[in-house]
Amino acid sequence: MWVGTPIIFAGFSLGSFYALLALGFSLILGIARAFNLAHGELIVLSGYLAFVLWQWFQVPFLWILPICSVGLMVVTIPLHYLLRRLPEPHGLHTLMVTLGLALLLQTLFLAVFSADYRLMKLDWPAVALPGLAIRVPLAQLMLIGLALLVTGAVHLTLQYTFLGKALRATIQDRDAAKMAGINVHWMALVAFGLGGLLIGLAGPLFAQNMYLYPAAGNEVTMIAIVVTIFAGLGRIRTILWGGWLLGLAQSAAVFTLGSKWRELVSAALLILLLYFRPEGMGLKKER
Repeated sequence: MWVGTPIIFAGFSLGSFYALLALGFSLILGIARAFNLAHGELIVLSGYLAFVLWQWFQVPFLWILPICSVGLMVVTIPLHYLLRRLPEPHGLHTLMVTLGLALLLQTLFLAVFSADYRLMKLDWPAVALPGLAIRVPLAQLMLIGLALLVTGAVHLTLQYTFLGKALRATIQDRDAAKMAGINVHWMALVAFGLGGLLIGLAGPLFAQNMYLYPAAGNEVTMIAIVVTIFAGLGRIRTILWGGWLLGLAQSAAVFTLGSKWRELVSAALLILLLYFRPEGMGLKKER
């Protein structure tokens, strides 16, 4: 067995996790033009909700996923109406309001859950892969499979449904979509609803794979921004490529150089991509 095989699986699993963290952010930013700095805190909110359901009420994990998804959709839709009422310059005011929301949520997390680190310790078994003499944790396979399923479902929805085509038109040219008769405000509401579902789905996975603590959302927001830059704005299909690229780079850095090099390698990769492919991996480079 090649020694790098477990590292590759770990990289793909980590990258799939990153893609799930970034999906909601990319969708909301691409359609609603809302740069949500509270994205990570909303995922942590979903994670705390999952932890409470699991720890206090013993709700099965497969039931926690839909509960958190619906719960966060209920939270993000009012956020859309709040951001919609902001005056121009809309982008700057959106940044300030979502930053304030992020700080508010961090304070609430600290007050309710304290500064303790919390983790959903699920007992996932390891499974043997056919043809390979290795055993991979079921949690890693679940992350990869779930990322493929969710990104595939979102991609098919955007490509082959009337609603999806209207959403894509709004991403590509908001003014042209409005002239074509598309209600861009309704599309933004749909984006926040779908984004909330995806944020709610990512929360329990975050609580299972990373520690919950009040300031954990800062790192999540940065991951979502980096993966969205890798993929290109609104490019759902390449979100997985962006997540896998970041996950494999981090896994290789930890394996060869040590954990302290993980962030540095990620930053270097981001700088290189911005220099050579500023439009993202999913778009053709303009000449």
